[in-house]
Amino acid sequence: MKNKTIIPFYDIKKYPNEVLVVDAHHPQGFDLSHWRGAAVPEQCEADTSTEIVLKAIQNQLPELGKTYVTNNHYDIDGFLGVWAIFNPEKALRHYDLLVEMAQIGDFREINFQYSEWRKALKLVCWLNEAEAEIFYPPFGAPEIAEKEMEACVPKYAHFLDAFNALIDLSIKEIPSTEEFLLVLNHLDKINQQETVQDIRINIVQAEQPLHYYALYSKSQQADIVMSIYPGNRYELEFKYTTWINTTRKHFPRISMKKLCNQLNAIEETEKKWEAEHFTDTAPILRLTGEKLSKKERYQSPCFRLIHSSSISPEDFQNICLNYFREHYKPLSSGETLDWTEIRNLNAKIFT
Repeated sequence: MKNKTIIPFYDIKKYPNEVLVVDAHHPQGFDLSHWRGAAVPEQCEADTSTEIVLKAIQNQLPELGKTYVTNNHYDIDGFLGVWAIFNPEKALRHYDLLVEMAQIGDFREINFQYSEWRKALKLVCWLNEAEAEIFYPPFGAPEIAEKEMEACVPKYAHFLDAFNALIDLSIKEIPSTEEFLLVLNHLDKINQQETVQDIRINIVQAEQPLHYYALYSKSQQADIVMSIYPGNRYELEFKYTTWINTTRKHFPRISMKKLCNQLNAIEETEKKWEAEHFTDTAPILRLTGEKLSKKERYQSPCFRLIHSSSISPEDFQNICLNYFREHYKPLSSGETLDWTEIRNLNAKIFT
């Protein structure tokens, strides 16, 4: 495989049909991505972009011979896919580890049946901490960078080398981070967890607001995660798995505006229930104070203020479950719809 060069996303137009686009979509590039609208090569279907790349390497796709590689953002799944293109033989040796890392990083899920899940988690947390310390955290691009698609390029250049030296180490040799220890601690803070199968909602009751990797760790069969904390504190969030194209069968996203209206009708505090539009990468239903930035919403619940509601846990849970059960009843879980289809579906449901 000839040498590769990582380029900014907007430079694709300089090299039409010569660019591999990982974990993003561009009509002038060759996509290896789970984004909606990106055509996945035959026999490369997978949930994460990283595994799509790994299957492309296994299948020896001729398009992998292209010179340039790009992404319009930096995250764990995108990085691991790019790294695999630069290191194909090594990537295949670590196939399962890379897939587990991508699912932790992108979906916040942990496969506890996988023998090396702790190593995968430790590597993801190391990458997260190094990214924040050396550069900036997700959605925290400095003002001097016009867009993430430009500011992310130095991250790729740095971690392509740094990760190479780390992946072959044993778990004991990989440095522990505060985040890794926090996730392990928070896994023990979960009191109760269940998935309501008919509407694919995972309900987590915990002693305190959790790190996302603990909160979502067992949500593989769910499209939505509801968290219930002491003091009548709650959040409900659509998973990122319903924003992208996956092999999973899931319900289409529906608006939570009328659910907010139901909750606000009985909420006795001065706060209001709000949720982002269903096209957001991960809309959160929450009792609001100050509006959260994208960076703050991406951070784990344990790092943001979750306000107490006047609504009891039982009532909150029943109202939310009944809402989705009512609107999902005429629907069925299935393939990922495009955004036009989802908008039309929501217009039909809520008119």
